[in-house]
Formats: sequence, structure tokens, C-alpha cells
Amino acid sequence: MIDKPLIEKYSPDQVAQMIMTIDPTFYLPSDEQRPIISIKDNPLEPAVVIAGAGSGKTETMAARVVYLVANEIARPDQILGLTFTRKAAGELNTRIRKRLRQFQQAQDKAGIVRTFNSLDTAVTTYHSYAGRLLSEHAIRYGIDADVQPLGEASLWMAANALVRQWDDGTFASNDAASTVVKDLLGLTSMILEHRVSFSEIREADEKVLQELAAMTGPTNEETRKVAKVVNQRMAMLPMIESFLEVRRQSGELSFDDQIALASDIAVNFPDVGELERAKYPVVLLDEYQDTSQSQVRMLSALFGGGHPVTAVGDPCQSIYTWRGASSGTISAFNSNFPKANGATGKNVYELLTTYRNDDAILTLANEISADVRSLEGIDVAPLKARKGAGKGDLTCGIFENLEAESTAIAEYFAPLWNNPARTQAGSKAPKTFAVLVRKRAQIALIQEALAYAGIPSEVLGLGGLVHLPEVADVVAMLKVVNNPDAGSSLMRLLTGPRLNLGPRDIAALGRFARSRSEEMRADSRSIVKNIIAGNPQSAESDDQFIGSVIDALDEIEKCDKRNFSELGYQRLASFASDLRRLRSRASAPITDLIVDIERYLNLESEVILRDGGIRGRRHLDRFLDEAAKFARSGGTLSAFLQWLDIASEEEGGLKAGAPEVDSSIVQILTIHMAKGAEWDVVAVPGLAQGTFPSGNTSDPDNWITNEAHIPFSLRGDGALLPLFTWNAATTNAQAKKAIDAFAHDCVAYKEREEIRLGYVAMTRARTHLFCSTSFWRDGKKPVDPSIIYERVQEVASAVGTVLSAPVAPVSSDRNPAHDQEITAQWPRDPLGERRADFDRTVALVESAAPLDLGAEVNAEVNKEVQGWVDDARAIIAEFNEFKAGALDVALPARLSTSSLIALAQDPAELARTIRRPMPRAMDEYSHRGTAFHVWVENHFNAKTLFDDEDFDLLTPFEEDQKLEDLKAAWLASSWATLHPYAVEVPFETVIAGVLVRGRIDAVYKNENGFEVVDWKTGSKELGQAPAVQLAVYRLAWAKLQGVAVEDVTAAFHYVPINRTDRRANLLSEAQLIDLLSIR
Repeated sequence: MIDKPLIEKYSPDQVAQMIMTIDPTFYLPSDEQRPIISIKDNPLEPAVVIAGAGSGKTETMAARVVYLVANEIARPDQILGLTFTRKAAGELNTRIRKRLRQFQQAQDKAGIVRTFNSLDTAVTTYHSYAGRLLSEHAIRYGIDADVQPLGEASLWMAANALVRQWDDGTFASNDAASTVVKDLLGLTSMILEHRVSFSEIREADEKVLQELAAMTGPTNEETRKVAKVVNQRMAMLPMIESFLEVRRQSGELSFDDQIALASDIAVNFPDVGELERAKYPVVLLDEYQDTSQSQVRMLSALFGGGHPVTAVGDPCQSIYTWRGASSGTISAFNSNFPKANGATGKNVYELLTTYRNDDAILTLANEISADVRSLEGIDVAPLKARKGAGKGDLTCGIFENLEAESTAIAEYFAPLWNNPARTQAGSKAPKTFAVLVRKRAQIALIQEALAYAGIPSEVLGLGGLVHLPEVADVVAMLKVVNNPDAGSSLMRLLTGPRLNLGPRDIAALGRFARSRSEEMRADSRSIVKNIIAGNPQSAESDDQFIGSVIDALDEIEKCDKRNFSELGYQRLASFASDLRRLRSRASAPITDLIVDIERYLNLESEVILRDGGIRGRRHLDRFLDEAAKFARSGGTLSAFLQWLDIASEEEGGLKAGAPEVDSSIVQILTIHMAKGAEWDVVAVPGLAQGTFPSGNTSDPDNWITNEAHIPFSLRGDGALLPLFTWNAATTNAQAKKAIDAFAHDCVAYKEREEIRLGYVAMTRARTHLFCSTSFWRDGKKPVDPSIIYERVQEVASAVGTVLSAPVAPVSSDRNPAHDQEITAQWPRDPLGERRADFDRTVALVESAAPLDLGAEVNAEVNKEVQGWVDDARAIIAEFNEFKAGALDVALPARLSTSSLIALAQDPAELARTIRRPMPRAMDEYSHRGTAFHVWVENHFNAKTLFDDEDFDLLTPFEEDQKLEDLKAAWLASSWATLHPYAVEVPFETVIAGVLVRGRIDAVYKNENGFEVVDWKTGSKELGQAPAVQLAVYRLAWAKLQGVAVEDVTAAFHYVPINRTDRRANLLSEAQLIDLLSIR
């Protein structure tokens, strides 16, 4: 708390006027912002700011900080600001520092003595703050919490390994292992989030079983499912207990673990709150509606009781209940952060003017938020348009099918995208475009329609990537390489553009596989029968039989070639050979295997020809990035494929920050992922019943039918959730009605979040919004427009455009696409309608006279031809140099120490690396080595800032070593008892005109001078070439200290075996210059 008298030296307007003397584009606070900024209207007390979408909350929070600092009420680093993403934290930090600096400049300009000097701020993310709290106080629980928290992929792999190895003699499930893993993770998260004990869950579940057992009459499907779910949940509790204990003992905690433990520390150790309140006299909480129960528990324990906490949020944008947030968090603020006696400020302030949406879009947003406010009982006023807001364009339409709906989106975008003013700086033409989907299944059609219209697009998020053709082809090949029974994936490849087999060859391969199966007395259905019967779904699902086709490929040379076309047999024989080669690479790094598959399928050429330029590879590159992240966690190929299946099913999206808006492309992403971003033009398709709002029937938020949930009565927000009661049922038939009624209540509750999600989607658009649905979707029966679409159409009828719709089918009609006989050429021509143009281009090339590369071309007549000639000459010259082995590669102007070692070890290999640089993924052992260096640094309380590239990753970790083992080994060494002169010393030194950059692990002062030490986390002793590293370190430290090189010694210390290797005869500066003179 701040005890000194609060005097307002500068009003909010005076602060703004000061800044305007430096930045004329700055503006005075609005009538809504002014009372939130000033201590006269908003004293240092707990309060909530309801900030609607696009209402300028970030600028208001920054202005409040600058105002408090300018008036010497608090220093910048005394005002704790928490938000959810690093991007948001970075933006707020940057804005605060910019305004503070401008205010200082204004004081200097006016000849006023500066009222503050430091610009250091305390703005960070909720997770980072919890991590910091844990690192300082986890020792109270005997936990080492300094290690980076586990990511989602690492956590999933740990759970997957536990489930597959679990055998306690009691747990049994008919569900797939992946389903059990998903339930395990979900239930674990719920237990941590709501801090529920295993005994409480067991007691609630046993009560349900006892009540079920008392029911009379025959059981039914519903009562049996409830019994199965609660039994399974209780059987999972020992598994979860082990899962949590292993993580806690190893120190490998998840984000959920960190938040839960941090909240426990805050609740159970009051002195921690005293320390934090003294450190941060003022607290600002951003996006408060998305805080979870654990976060609220932690923050209220630390900063409750009247501490000045300002929470900024919008209850209409609460869309993360599946992450532990609650729609009632904002309304419960005053109970979690009560005002102190004698408080005079208001409880709630409002920012209601939106600076984002034009009028038509804002009208729709207010209509949808009215539904939210009515359903939630929230007393929040509607948003108001900014002064000078445009009319806006709101267009909606119902279309016959998904294809027509996707085409309509492209047609709506086309004139806006093709407007020449779009790319002109300073023009008011719409520049940014996005399609926000609720279900990823529609992405491929939308992207195809945009491509046909010549509009480039990009899919954001891993789950959306796997639906794209080029990525789906890679995944299919990965599955075939990994699993001989991945028959449906094989069919995709056999009929894809690489092999492009026709029905005759498919049928012949099927007969050959069947004959093999019969020889082995295996009974299988015929894939040919399924295809002929027009039942491709059955054909795809019959993986067991099609899997035998994969085995048959290995023996394709034994088949009767007469049953195949000549070209078909050649392709199959070649494919079998290629498949064996790729399988031999299955144990290679996942990213290497993906690159091999890309090359084999010619995907790079295909996507570049399809999309043009470097953007053609964007989805493949992003998929490679995701694979590299997974591989760095130590994941196997099998685990990666299972992880992809999980990611593709998560419609809400895996945890991710707000996207970077890109004006050069149409971005396609889920609505959850879009939160926090905005675009000029937005399309929201799929506003159909069961799609948006989602029916959520496959994974309901219902604790009696979904074992991943805890009983609602045990949740922190249980008072807001539907209440389950048997309604005095005494029979199983009556129990069924009670179960059905509760399920209906759960769906209705979930639908309220879907309405809020609709509000978020509509408010992402600045000037243009296109909303759509279609009658015929992916089912057999027609689908009516959803309640969200009905609201859109109602508003568009008044202030926008409603496109004419086809005649609505009756409920008894069948999807014509299901009965329509589709005819097409098979094998299909991948060029399709472009075949004629392609053939004509080929003919032109073939008929053109060859260019004589030895002759000169008149560049003035044809600059393009001269460019071709120059390129061809350069390529041929490079190839000839390669054959001759005489290729000189210049060293770059900057080198890392690891590059210098490579130069000493193998100059030719370094040259190849410089000429063809490839990204190098860090494996789990390298990451553990990084963690060890961080731990040593923290051990000496010497915090510095560094990047992964600064660490020496030359020696990878050995698989049998753990971080805890390394810590113990180092603490047992003589180095732990010595106090270092310096740790983690960054340096840049020039040797032979080359800037060499690195970081010294530790420096110790001794009687003879100094000794630099490099910690090695592997036990394998290094050869002579790596000693170059020590020579550079020695020289760099000598230059930094201004001492003779001879007064500095250097050593490797191998931590696992506690051996120090002091190298003699290290290279001198002259010898290092000679080494770098190899040019």
C-alpha cells in the first residue's frame, strides 16, 4: 500500500498535453478514459473497468501508469501489470516506456526537473509472474521450480507414456489409449485448477453410484454410461496421483502445475503476500475475464483486502471456460478483491466507445452482446461508435452447399483484394483480410475457392494445417512409414498426384494382396468391392485389409504383371522401393524424414507452382516448425502422429498467442485464435445449427457423462454451473429423464459461451463483415441457420445487405450430394483445365531456338533473356567448380565460437554449411543442457539476458543423464565451493578482421591470474579441435580485463564425471589469426 499523501501535480489532461509537445499525434483522454486515469475519480482502490472490444483499454492502462508515475505516486517498476500473452505484455510495455520517455523529454523541454528517472516497468504475463513467484518460494514445498515449464506436446507425451505403461491391476478401459490420455490430461487440469482432493472426487462419484444402485427397474443406456464414467474417473485417480507426483519430484512442471502451486503458496504463506504488496503498491490485471480459478485464487490471496487492484476486461468476451476461466469472474471481482473500510471510489468503470468497428458491424455486435448480457445477467451498457465512424459493410447470405458458401467468400473478397489502392500507403482501402472458422473441416474448401479467385491465403494453427492437401500428403506418408496397417493413408498416396493409379491397377493390387492373405489363411474383405459399391468410407476404414496391401507392395515383384498396366506396375514397383528407403529412415529425426518425404512427393515444386513464389512453401514450413518443436521435446514419430490427431480434433485450438496480422495474404484461423487481433475485412462462415453455435455432442462439458470433468459442486465456479439432481427418481427410467435433463442444461450453458464467441468473431472486423451458412453441409439432412445467423440477418436487413438465398429444403429432404453420381476421369489429370495452356507452353519451349550461352545477348533488346543467360552461366560455373573441388567460400564477418571449432575441425564442411545453411533443431538433451547453464547462473544469483544460440551445444546430452543428476554432480565438485569472479560473460572480439562472438560460462580469480571454465554436460571427453573454444575464451577475457594472455588459463569441466580438463598449449592469438586466415 502507498502510505504517503496522494497529490495530483498533473491532471490526466496535463500529462497528455506535456506528451503532445513531443508527439503532436497524441491526444487528450476521452470523457470515459479521464475518470479511470485520475486518482480523484478512481482512487487507489480495487475496481473493475469494463472495456468493450476495441475500446482502447491498452492506451488507457498505459495512461494510468504514466499518470501515476508523473505524479510520483509510484515508480514504473512498482506498478505490476499482468496480461495473457507475451505479445500483449510487450505492446503494453513498449507503450508505457514510450509515453514515459516522452513525458521526460517534455519536462526537459519545459525546464522542469524530472520527477522520475527509471523507465523499468513490471509488465509481464500471468504465467511468467506465477513462475517467478514459484522460483522464489517453491523451496517452502521442497520443490525445485527453476526449470522451464513443460509445453503441451511434452505434457501429452508424458501422459501418453504413463497410460501405455500403467498396470495397477485395477484400471481397465475399452477406450482407445489416446482417449484415455485426453481424459487423463483433462481431469488432471481440472483437479489442479480447482484444487480438489482425490477423496472429494471419490466421495462424490461413490454417492452417484450408490444412488444409481438404489434405482429399480431395468437399466438403460444412459444409466449404464453414467456408472461407467464415474467408475472410470475413480479408476484414473491413482494414475493422476502418480502423474502429478512424478512431475513434482522431477521438477518438470506444467503451466497448470505452476499456477496451482503458486496459488497454494499465496494462500498458505501470508508473508509472501506482504512481500508482493510491498513490492507492487499498484496492480493492473488485463483481460481479467479470462483468468482461471487458480489465477484468481493466487491474485486475491496476494492482493486482496483493499489493495489497489484494477481489473480490465469484457464479460462478453469470456470464451476460455475450457481453459479454466469462468464467465462469472468479472461479476465476482468485488468479492475476491473487496474494498477497504472508508473506500470512496466506484466499483465499476466503463470504456464503451469502440475505435475499431464501423457502424453496421457495431450494431450487430451490440445485438449479439445484448443476448449475452440477457443470458448472463450482466449489467453492461452497449458499445458506442467513435466520432467519425464509417457506415461499414455487413453482408450475409445462405447458400446451397459448402462449396457455394466458400465461393461466395472469395467473390466478396475479390473486388476488395484486387483494388489497386489496397497496396498504396496511406490509402483508406481495406488492407487486411481474415476468415474465422468455428470448425476446421471447412478450411480446405475456403482455401481452394480463394486460390481459384487468385487470392493467396494462409492457414494459422497446427490443427488447421493438417487439413491442407500438401500437409495431409506428408502426414499420410508418415503414417504409412510408421504403421504397416495405415491403409487409408496408403489409398491417399496411391490415388494422389505422385502415383496417380487408375482403378485397374488398384483392383489388381487388391487381388494380389488378397491372394497373399488367403495364402496366410487370413480373411479380408475386398477393397475393390467397396470401391465398386460406392462406399469409400467403408473402404477407407478397412485399414486392416488395406494394411495388407502395404505388405503386398514389399513383394510386388512376385505378382502377375499381366494384371497391371505397364505404367501402373512400374509406378508400384518404384513406390515399393522408395517406401523401403523411407522406412529405413524412420528412426531419423522427424524433420529429416519430413524433408525426405517432401522431396519424394515433389511437394515443394507443386505448391510453388500452385501459389507462386516463396509463399508456396509457407504451410510446409510451418508444419516443419511444429515437427521441430515436438522433436525438441524428445518425441518419437509415433507420438508425433498421435499428437497431430489430438491437435486436429481441438476445434478451440491449442494454446497460442494472438496472431500477427499480415496484409499480404488472407489469413484463415479459428475464432479462439483470432481473439486479440483485428482485420479490415472478415468472413465468418458456418453459422449453422450444430456448427456455430457448436453442438459439442462428442465432448460435452457434463461431469456425469465425461470422465475428464470433476463434479461441478467441487469447482470454484460451481455456483454458476448447472446443478445435477435425480429429481426424486426411484427407477432407472426416471433416472434417464434426470440425466437427459441435466445434459440439456449443460448444452444450454455451453451455448452461452458460443454466443460470446460469436460476439468475439464479429468484433474482429473493422469495416467489412461477411457472414454465411449453407443448407447442405457434410451430413445427409439439411441444416437450418443458427441463432447467431438469424441475429446477423435481422441486423443486415436493417443496416446491411442480405443476399438472396435458394429455396430452403424441407427436413425430410436428403442431401443431393449424397445421391448424386459424380463422374470424373480417373486417374485424374492434376492440371485439370490448365492442361491445354500447359501443353501450349511446352510446345513453345520445345519449338524455341536454343540460346548460345557463349554468344552475347543485346541486353537493351531483351533484358529478361540476358538474365536467363547470366543465371545459366553462373549455375554451370558453380557446378564445374564443384566437380573440380575448387570452390572458395568467404568466411562471414561474424562467427560464433562453435563455427570457429567447425573451422578447425572440418573447413570443407563449414564451407558447405555457410553456402547452404540449414536450421538446427535443439533436441531435449540440448535443452536440458541449456537448463543446467541457467541453473548454475541462478545458483550464483547472476541474472543475465541471453539467447539459446549463446550456449555451447557442441556436446549433446547423454540419454541416461537427468538435470537433477547434473545439479548433484556439480554441487559435489570443488567448483561449487568457490565463488566465481564472473559468470555468463558475453563477449565480442575481433580476430583477423572477423568478429567472434560467444559467452564464457564462468571465470575464477586465482593467485596466478584468471581461469575461464566451460561446463560440459556430456561425459565424453573432447578432442583437440574443441579446444579452440578455450583459446578464444582465454583471449577474449584477457582483452576484456586488459591482462596478458599468459595470465589466463582455461579448462573444460565435465559435470557428469566431475573431471576438470585443463588444456595446455592452447592456440595463441597469432595461431588463431592463422586459422581465420583460411579463406
